[in-house]
Amino acid sequence: MINALICAYKSGDVLGLALRQLVDAPCVTRILVADGPHLGPVKPGHKVDHPSVQKVVARIASRKIVYEHTDTCPTRADKVNHILKCVSNDCSWILGVDSDEVYHEDALKRLANFLTSAPYGRYSIQSINPYPDLRHQIKIVDWKPRVYRWIDGAQAPAGHDRFHQLILHPKHKLPQAAGKRQRVLDTIVRVPPDVCEVWHLHELRATRSRVKKGKDASVIWGGGGKQCPSKVYPLDITSAPKSIRCLGRDTL
Repeated sequence: MINALICAYKSGDVLGLALRQLVDAPCVTRILVADGPHLGPVKPGHKVDHPSVQKVVARIASRKIVYEHTDTCPTRADKVNHILKCVSNDCSWILGVDSDEVYHEDALKRLANFLTSAPYGRYSIQSINPYPDLRHQIKIVDWKPRVYRWIDGAQAPAGHDRFHQLILHPKHKLPQAAGKRQRVLDTIVRVPPDVCEVWHLHELRATRSRVKKGKDASVIWGGGGKQCPSKVYPLDITSAPKSIRCLGRDTL
């Protein structure tokens, strides 16, 4: 029913956490892993050499995973479109997943149930942003475009590296200027948080934190051209996805 799509490069330190959840989810029938660098203007952020993405995939050894490596794609959209040719015959939805995003096993079940009667074709999912200790979090307005009804021939918009997370049919209109990206995002419907949220592990692996100290014990998260203030809130680790439930900072 669902094909997960991961565009990866030197992210083997966290990729296994995301893959284990997807591999164990019955509703995810195929996982497409597009590995390798790209030459576009938006470069991958934090990178690690060991373990490699390929070694992580080989270690998990799931028949669900289709792995491709290329070092000739000009943009991330090209990497995505190259591997989209490998969607499964039963694919109804594409779930875009970043290497440092982990879905709770129960959330994946609820999402699959939600999609069986979903009236729209594109959805965004809210993120949970934990601190490195996995006992605290920040709460920001962070909705990620992630879910797309699969239509044969759909692809990431070529030539728009900022649009690589969008999977659209060629007949869907898209603003030509990358600066109009927000118009596209505004057309994507939000999945209710009680249905599905995703754990975003950026702060657990980043060498340069996106979170800076603000005033009055607040913090400011910066990313995607935005500055989002937040307080620091407690986080119940027992509610985490099982692949990171017992994870300590030193074992990441």
